[in-house]
Amino acid sequence: MAKLVDGQGEEAVVGRVGYWLDSGDFVSTADLDAEHIGEIGFPRDWPGVYGSSKALKQLVGKKGKCAGKKVGVVPLPDASQLSLVKGVQFHPLQSFSNAERAAKAAGIDIVRGWAVYEHLEKDVSEAFVAERFWWNSLADGTWVDFTPRPQMFQEMLLAEAVDGAPKAQEPLSGPQQKLLQHLLAQRFPSAAAAAPPATAPAAAPAAVTAPAPSAPSAPKVTTKIQQKAKTPITPTAPAPQSLRELARRVQAGELEAVRQLDEKLRGDDELCVQIASEGLATPLSKMLGDSKHQEAALKLMLLLSDAGVSQSADVGTELIAGGAVPKLIQLLSSDSMQEMAAAVLGNLCHESPENQDKLADNQMFQKLVEMLSFPGAVAQEAAYAIWNLTVGHEKNSDAIARLGAVPKLAELLKSTSDIAQENAAGALMHITISQEARSVIGNAIPKLCELLQGSFEPEVSTQAAGALLNLASDSSEYAKQIVSNGAVPSLVNLVKDGPDLAKEYSAGALMNLMRGDMEVASNAAKQGAIPSLANLLSRPSGHSESLGALANLASGSSERQIQIYKAQVTRKTVALLGDEDVDVRRSAAALLMNLAPHAKIKERIVEAQALKPLAKALKDSDEILNERAAGALANLFNDHSANVHAGFQQAPEMIPSLVSLIQTPGLSEDAKRQGAHALAMLAAEDGPCDAVWQAGAGPPLLVLLKDMIGEAALGIMNLSWRWPQVKAELVKSGTLEYLMDMLKHGDDLAKEYAAGALMNMTAGSPDNAEKATAAVKDLSELLKSNAVQAAEWAAGALANITRSGQAAQETAIENGAATSIAALLPKVTANGMSLVVLALASLAETQGNSVSKALGAEAKAKLRDFRDSNNSDLQEYTKTLVDKLGPGFSL
Repeated sequence: MAKLVDGQGEEAVVGRVGYWLDSGDFVSTADLDAEHIGEIGFPRDWPGVYGSSKALKQLVGKKGKCAGKKVGVVPLPDASQLSLVKGVQFHPLQSFSNAERAAKAAGIDIVRGWAVYEHLEKDVSEAFVAERFWWNSLADGTWVDFTPRPQMFQEMLLAEAVDGAPKAQEPLSGPQQKLLQHLLAQRFPSAAAAAPPATAPAAAPAAVTAPAPSAPSAPKVTTKIQQKAKTPITPTAPAPQSLRELARRVQAGELEAVRQLDEKLRGDDELCVQIASEGLATPLSKMLGDSKHQEAALKLMLLLSDAGVSQSADVGTELIAGGAVPKLIQLLSSDSMQEMAAAVLGNLCHESPENQDKLADNQMFQKLVEMLSFPGAVAQEAAYAIWNLTVGHEKNSDAIARLGAVPKLAELLKSTSDIAQENAAGALMHITISQEARSVIGNAIPKLCELLQGSFEPEVSTQAAGALLNLASDSSEYAKQIVSNGAVPSLVNLVKDGPDLAKEYSAGALMNLMRGDMEVASNAAKQGAIPSLANLLSRPSGHSESLGALANLASGSSERQIQIYKAQVTRKTVALLGDEDVDVRRSAAALLMNLAPHAKIKERIVEAQALKPLAKALKDSDEILNERAAGALANLFNDHSANVHAGFQQAPEMIPSLVSLIQTPGLSEDAKRQGAHALAMLAAEDGPCDAVWQAGAGPPLLVLLKDMIGEAALGIMNLSWRWPQVKAELVKSGTLEYLMDMLKHGDDLAKEYAAGALMNMTAGSPDNAEKATAAVKDLSELLKSNAVQAAEWAAGALANITRSGQAAQETAIENGAATSIAALLPKVTANGMSLVVLALASLAETQGNSVSKALGAEAKAKLRDFRDSNNSDLQEYTKTLVDKLGPGFSL
């Protein structure tokens, strides 16, 4: 059932000030009070009734009890009218506030008067009721009503009041709250009215990523830092004439020119980049093969390639084309020049996937790995070369890992040189994309965690955080080791106070460590992770990692969800749904999905205009984003009627997008579940329900049903409650058989949804009930479920199916249904009370003795509560049960 809210969408608690309907706002020509008005609807004999019915004239005629000066029929607002109030949310039973908000948003007039209905339980045109009601008038005089209305009210008869039908704001009283809850339940049930035949409102788990409502899991957001291709930089000006002259002399093979050029270029990276384009690559490469020239040539080559790294200029490609690589590989065996040769090789492939491919050489890899065991700067530069060769390059990583690089890099982490530590950590960070490397890296984890501490150089801590990020990305074993070595507080500190790259890597590491681990998430939150991660969203980089970490923090904890919301990330997150980086879009959708289970926050997310971009994300080419957007929508809509209607009004295109999504070839099971869940939540409300069916959701949901996707059964449950023709079409397609198969073979959640769908499919349909009698045994077993809602829905389905005859009732009794329902009575929820009583009454038709024996003292006490309650329907059902049990039974 939709939640009772005020005009702003806040929960309607006693004492809250607002516009509240009360008994004085209803005038019935049958003298029925507001709580007993019964079934009402549009006048059945309109327009003839307006001139012929004395009762209607006495109500809204010019001298009537609710005197009207103008009467008109008002349909649902069309698209052009809705565009006038785009972004404005309207709430059920809040016509007064809704009219004021529409007037403010669109600059249109308010019309105050009465909504006029006919008592449908009376003879045609015999009795009518007026409800105080406000709406709006457009500039051309057209009346428009934006207040959400029940599906049966496609048109409403409105009467503008002679006296203006005034209404004042006041604190909500207990009796008013009770009346409003009654009206809300009557007009806006989530799935079906709780009356014979048994039906129930649709419900769903609090977090769509969960196997059950009580155990949501975060999306598997992981990050592995990958290399981006370098953009060549063209020198802004030619090199000075004197340097170009030296370059020409170098081209001629003059050793002294090499030395002079080296001296003049030192300390000026920009000048180095300028002169590197003067044809030096080939002559310098040739000199590397000459023992008299090679040292000077290598020094100049290192100077130029260092400048290329510093200036992000593509010096490496020209040096490779000039033939430098084979000579550099040979120099790796030179005791005096192997350090410089390794450094140049590292520079040549820095941020260049193309050059990484060109340098891939097993002989070079073998030599570099050997050099990791050499003392001092040699090992340091070998690690640097390996770092740059493996960034984002799985093939190179595999080859180098197979040569035994990982243990040597782990040992190099213990060096007293901060540069060696940084290079080793950087190499480990990227070589770990290789599964072979990951299998032997565990011994490095304690040292990497230690390097996060503030006593080490920031550059060292940055690369250590990056290595831990990748190690934790898909290994729960390594994640546990990282946590046990005390990394979480250090990572939080780096997110807060570290260099920009350290903030990004540390946020990514936290994201991966917290995935599915509530204890780690709790610890990180206590360490202050949430404000630090939120602040990262205001920086130019690290958005994907920050959002992902916050998403994993939000999973399954309302306390942390509130903390994240208070960190003011909601609107930033919504804005980042449109980021050009797909990883950012994915993480933004993940955070919204994991915040949305919170009842208050889901309203704020909708107010932040998230519905339209989430609907757009359903059409994105990225399947993971599709899944998370669908999950976010499902959670926003779950148990929130206003959000469903807001989504339908603001982004109706989401419905065909979701229908298209769930039938995409090759779609992951999680994406199917999220899409089906979102459609199920939309189908739980009147207007969107029709749109879901008209969009063709039935056939693809049935395909998912056959695949045991439980959320498809929830969709069927909500689609089938309203129209007999929908049930008929579903039955023709084999829905009952699929549901019974799911009830027998599905997981726990699928069985629960299948029971709910069977309940609604058999409601009011004796033919369907008879076809579903094979489900009686499995439904009787489901009554024993620890999930109360599953048991209640099983009872509702049994109430309908066992009406088919004595055989079904006997089968239910033989399988312990009466005893299980009696045991369910003390813990039944408000939504399930009628269902269990109706189930007992159905069984009692021929199995009264068994039902009587099953009802012990505790069950009878509960039935007495039902009998003495203020719920007239429940009172009637309980009385019927007692009557069926005969004179020998007493409560």
